Parts: sequence; C-alpha cells; structure tokens
Amino acid sequence: MSSKRELSVQKRASILTLAEERYTVREIALRLKIAKSTVHDTIKKYATSTDCSSKKRTGRPAKTTKSEDRFIETISKRNRRLTALEITAEVNRTRQDSISVATVKRRLVNVGLRGCVAVKKPFLRPINKRKRFNWAKEHKDWTISTWENVLWTDESKFEVFGSKRRQFVRRKPNEKLLDDCVVPTVKHGGGSVTVWGCFGKNMVGDIVKIDGILRKEQYLNILIEHAVPSGSRLIGSNFIFMQDNDPKHTAKLCKNYLETLERENALKIMQWPPQSPDLNPIEKLWDELDRKVREKCPTSQKDLWKYLQETWKEISIETMRKLVERLPRLVQAVISNRGGYVDESRI
Repeated sequence: MSSKRELSVQKRASILTLAEERYTVREIALRLKIAKSTVHDTIKKYATSTDCSSKKRTGRPAKTTKSEDRFIETISKRNRRLTALEITAEVNRTRQDSISVATVKRRLVNVGLRGCVAVKKPFLRPINKRKRFNWAKEHKDWTISTWENVLWTDESKFEVFGSKRRQFVRRKPNEKLLDDCVVPTVKHGGGSVTVWGCFGKNMVGDIVKIDGILRKEQYLNILIEHAVPSGSRLIGSNFIFMQDNDPKHTAKLCKNYLETLERENALKIMQWPPQSPDLNPIEKLWDELDRKVREKCPTSQKDLWKYLQETWKEISIETMRKLVERLPRLVQAVISNRGGYVDESRI
C-alpha cells in the first residue's frame, strides 16, 4: 500500500480559510480536489491553531547513542584502513544488542567519512619531508621565467598493452564481458619500451630509447649526447639541470661530469629532494604521452617506439607551459604541508 502524501502548508491554510468563510466540508473537498475526510481532519486539527506547519515527529529511535557515534568516528580516524565490518565488531563488544554494518556506515557518512581508494605515493620519512620543505623554501620566489630555464629530465617505461591508466566503458549490467567492454591484458604488458626524455622552455628535447637496464655508463652517454645538447639548444648556456636521485644519476662518474660543466658555467645543477616525483612536471608529460600513444593502439615494441617518437614531437607548447605555470602553486602547497604530500588535483 502506497503512503499518503502530506498536505502542504498552503493547502492547509486554504482549507481553514474556506472553512472560516462558511464553506461546507464537501464544497471545500470539491474545490481543492481532496478527500472529504482529509478536509474534516485538517479543520479539526488546526482550527484552534495559527500555525499550519507539520508537527515535529520523533521518528524511530536511533540504534546508537551520541557517545557511540563519537566512538565510531574516533576509531575510524585512528586507523583509516579499518573496514565498516571491523568497526561494527568493535562497537558490538560493549553492546547487548548488536548493530548492523549498515548502521555504522551511515554514522560514518554523517560525519563525512566515506570509503575511498587510497592514493599511492612514495613513502616520506621525516628527513624526506624536511628536504622537500627546504627545497620549496629555496624556490618560493622563483618566477615563471626562471622555471622556464630548467631542463626537466626523467626516465619512464611504456607497455605495449596493459596501460596502468584506468579505462572506463559504458555498458548495461549484462554486457560486462562483451569484447568491446573488456580491457585485454597480456603477461608483462606484451613487451615494453623504456625511454629517457627532457623538456625546457616549453619545448621538448631529445627522447632516447634505453635498451636493457640503464647503467651509469649508459646514462653518462645520455648526458653527453642528449641532455646537455638539449639544454643548450632549448634554453641556452648556463641552463638549470634537473634530475632525480636515482643511484645511476648520482654515481660518481656522472656527478663529476656535471660538476665539471657547472664549474665551466655550462649549466647549474638543481639539488632535487628525495621521494619527489610529484614535484617533477615531466611526470605529467609522461602521462600525457602515454594517453596519446594508447589512442594509436600499438601492437608491438617497434610500433610503440615509433609512436612514442612521433607523439613526443606533437606535444603542444600550451601543455608544457601549463605544467611550468603550476610550479609556483606547487611549491606553496609543499610549504603549507611542511614538505608532506600535496593534493595535485587542487593545484
């Protein structure tokens, strides 16, 4: 049986007004197109009242007390990885009548604690946070034109199949396993290509395919044949060279070479904080490159390398300009969080 719809305050007022004007219950019911019993009950209930609004209802008593609600919130905040089932079990230890998991979920939602997928970030020790904080303070006054003088470098791995990016499809409930609605996977991604690349002054530099495991000797060749020439070509002499703290980057062989160039004023070395890929704009460029290459559907390592080279050259100046322009905001966010994680979606 369907529930009855409650009369609005305006309709109740109309009933009472017509009743005062000596209209009969039948006439009021016909005029307002409502049941006679409803008109009768309304007149009886509100005849001596000036307020036509609904009376406050007590509703069903809550299954938990306010103290228990605070306890549910507290233990969830103490351990963010606890499931609703585990929290429910903890609450029920001290209760005679058990509450349901659904009740606990509602209490958590009421205080804004929703279940979400945890974001994966590099582990930051206190010393890492301190170094990130100091790096941000050293660069907080840099202008966009100064940031444009940085040559951003990094390596990245791209797979023929099985991109780590989530893919969405539109389907009906019974179409889950349609070929068009399934993302096929292949062991080890069906082959992969690892590359080194760089960009600066809103332009891309060289992109280099890395065969096998990148070792310090091979990385030194990249510095000599690609990194330094790209920096000089895109930015000019005395450009700022950025690289992360990967062991092959900081190997004595490579370090001595870069320090020699720094003494000759060919470049300046940026001291990079550890565990900070989120601060390197080229990471965003890799994501953009991966997305665009996926659209070309490579089927082999040869295809993948070909599309990577083609797409790398097609990256727009506007894309790189936006990545550089967000750096001052990123630096301020790191300072605000004392070197901790930053919400990149808000920058």
